[in-house]
Amino acid sequence: MRTLNPRKVSFFILFLLLFLLVARLFYPFLTVILWSGILYVFLEPLHRKVSGPERARGKKTFGSHVSAIVLAVLGVLILLVPLGFLAVATTKQLADLLKSGAHFFEANADKFRIDPQSQIGTAIQSFLGESFDIRALDLTKELQSMLASGANQVIRLSTSLIKNVAQFLVAILFIMFTLYYLLMDGTSLGETLVSLMPIDPQHTRLFMRKLKETGRQLVLGYFLVALFQGLMMFIVSLIFGFKNNVLLAVLTAISSFIPMLGTSIVWVPMSISIALKGDIVMAIVFLVCAGIAVSALDNFIRPVVLGGQLKVHPLLLFFSIAGGLVVFGFNGIILGPLVLVLFIAAGELYRALNEESEGAPKETSVKAPPPQKEEGRS
Repeated sequence: MRTLNPRKVSFFILFLLLFLLVARLFYPFLTVILWSGILYVFLEPLHRKVSGPERARGKKTFGSHVSAIVLAVLGVLILLVPLGFLAVATTKQLADLLKSGAHFFEANADKFRIDPQSQIGTAIQSFLGESFDIRALDLTKELQSMLASGANQVIRLSTSLIKNVAQFLVAILFIMFTLYYLLMDGTSLGETLVSLMPIDPQHTRLFMRKLKETGRQLVLGYFLVALFQGLMMFIVSLIFGFKNNVLLAVLTAISSFIPMLGTSIVWVPMSISIALKGDIVMAIVFLVCAGIAVSALDNFIRPVVLGGQLKVHPLLLFFSIAGGLVVFGFNGIILGPLVLVLFIAAGELYRALNEESEGAPKETSVKAPPPQKEEGRS
């Protein structure tokens, strides 16, 4: 029976404590590191083509420095600046929608009031029993209060986003700075990380390569498709005269991650709202257009982007995003699926190593007998 080496155990505990300390130091910059890493995965191949081959002893060319600076600036501006404006516009439109809902219930209070003498009121009272008096329930007032409270919270959120513009700009500068050095020295930084891990470097490289490939496929196959569906909903809602187009587009992109129902959660109620206004034909036309432009094209785009390479069940992806938002906040949109990808990559790596270790003895046992037979004949 193998005994544990006290020195190795002590060193491992020391390494773990230092790792946790370093992780705590880097945690305040988690957002910067996360978004810089995502941009690096997509911009690194382009940077390698533009900058050309390196000089002797790994020296960087002038074109490599220029390429890294340009890609770092453009990459951040193209991705993060629109996201910032999109967040502000979405919160404003959501506040307006909640306010409109509160005014609607206020104007139609009689239609939503529950009369204890009516059949509906009698049925509800019999269901609740004598422990609750239905006359004390003011449904309209409760809905108005809930919508008004939600609108005030969204307005405060929008105001805080506007006030934190300076903080947002500082974060953008940090991401540009980090992305520049990743483009310049990403390979050497990766090798440094590999050398620090207390496992076989070959296995660490394989794991990082698998994580990089799976993460890129995840972003392309799900997040970019969700972005496309949101864009199509923005165009369709604009054509049919809907207000709050940005909010509808964002809700469509979010609902694309919900299993089974998907984006129909958004465009089916929209078609019903058109029908309730009395225009049945227009409601059917909108239903067909949204079904084709938003939902049906998803079945053609995602297989083309993924090519059947990424096999992540939508239910797992949905809960990874929802759980990521609860645990990590806004960064959970990326961190949640990233943790899921880490788990999948680790499982595939373990299975591959296990098959490799089991396959090696079988080959040696098959090759061993022939030499013994030849020695007996001689």
